[in-house]
Parts: sequence; C-alpha cells; structure tokens
Amino acid sequence: VVSTQSTGTAARVQDMLFLSFLLVILVSGHPDLVSGDPNLPIWPKQFRWSYAGVPAGYKCVQIKEPSDPNTWEDNYFCWEKQCSDPGFRWSHAGAIGGMRCTQVVEPSDPHTWQDNYLCVPKTSNYHFTWAYGTSMRPSGKSCIQWLEPSDEKHTWLDNYLCGNAGAGPTY
Repeated sequence: VVSTQSTGTAARVQDMLFLSFLLVILVSGHPDLVSGDPNLPIWPKQFRWSYAGVPAGYKCVQIKEPSDPNTWEDNYFCWEKQCSDPGFRWSHAGAIGGMRCTQVVEPSDPHTWQDNYLCVPKTSNYHFTWAYGTSMRPSGKSCIQWLEPSDEKHTWLDNYLCGNAGAGPTY
C-alpha cells in the first residue's frame, strides 16, 4: 500500500528533476531552445543585400569598412521586417568574442578588408561561408551576392555570402 503523501512527494521530486534538466539545457545553450524561434528569417529567401541604404520592409545590420572610401557607408545585410532579429553583428576590426564569425574578405581590395567579420550567436542555425570569387561558391549552398558597384576596381562584383537553404527557424 502506497500512501498519498509518498506519491505526492515522488511526483514533486520528479517535477523538480525535470525542471532541473530543462534549466541545465537552457544554461548550456542548447541550440533548439536558444535559436528555436520559429519566426527567424529563412535563408536565403527572407534576406537581402543592399548597397543603397536600408530597403523598405527590412531590418538590417550595416556593413562598413571605414578605411574604404568607395561608398561603403550605405551597405546593409538585411532580413524581412516581420521576422525575428537573427542577432547578426558586423565587425570591421576582427572577430567578436563569444560569437561565431565568418571572415568577409576581398584580397584585391587594399582598404583593410582582411579583418572584417559577420558574426552570429554561437547557437545560431546560420552557418555561413564567404566566397570572394564566383568560382569559390560552395556547391550545395545558397548564396546572396554582396555587390558594391562603386568599388568595382577592387572586384566587389563577385562576392557571395553562402549558407544552407532553409536555415533559420527550428520548430
């Protein structure tokens, strides 16, 4: 015979163990909990590059190399406004600590592009690669061209940010 009191205590202990388990997963940064926002933008469908300011209907991160005089102050990497912010950050001075960063480099451009990075949270579902030439585009990836027509002499006509099609939301 099991008393009601011991059954209630066992249930509470089981509930506490389950909550502790969830807390450990959340604190450890389990990607399905941290980046599991079903409203994140879908790659590449809900993203856009702009070399002429922030486009209507989009939220963006500015892509700027202050040492480059070729109109980089109006360049943005954007996602549709109705989507959640994917947490992207840009750095023109090295990778950002605590984030997963993709180097954005154009070896033909002399204006210090070797230390530029697009960074995502470490738990992000977005895993990017950079191609500074059309022939470098990875097979099996979907790419968005980063074009700056005013900087064509430094070959900013064939640069691409690439990722896995459909990356973004986790359901």
